[in-house]
Amino acid sequence: MEQKKSPNGKNSRFRPSLILVVLLLFFAMELFSSSCFFYSVIGVPCAGCGSTRALSLLMQGELKEAIRMHPLILLSLAIFLSLLGVAITKLVMKARGKEFRSPLSEKSTKILFVSLVALYLIVYVVRMVLYFPNEEPMCYNHNSVWGRLVALFRNCIRR
Repeated sequence: MEQKKSPNGKNSRFRPSLILVVLLLFFAMELFSSSCFFYSVIGVPCAGCGSTRALSLLMQGELKEAIRMHPLILLSLAIFLSLLGVAITKLVMKARGKEFRSPLSEKSTKILFVSLVALYLIVYVVRMVLYFPNEEPMCYNHNSVWGRLVALFRNCIRR
């Protein structure tokens, strides 16, 4: 069976391997009892750790606590809502038979993306320096896969 190609020449059919990867990640998160795969396996919080709690606190009206859990929660929420708006606009335009044109050039989009990644990394490093390993959400997870392997190795050496 031949796959449909979009105007840019890429396959437009959704790849089953992507679905499998997503399902495996969800299974791993459930297995390690944390929504952060990085935190569950390595034990060190990732750049997004605290975002879920921050969103929950934000929905409860606890702005100060939400920003303490993750300083970029408002930016993250704005980006998410913007992307959702663009996706809905694309669908509506497509349904009406019109072409959607992004307000940003490809170069501007790349610059924006790199800037956001750099901002998240800077905030992550600052949070790790100031709060790791004892203050939520930047705590070390001793029950992570890595933490358990280190503990097992220590126990073997002590015997």
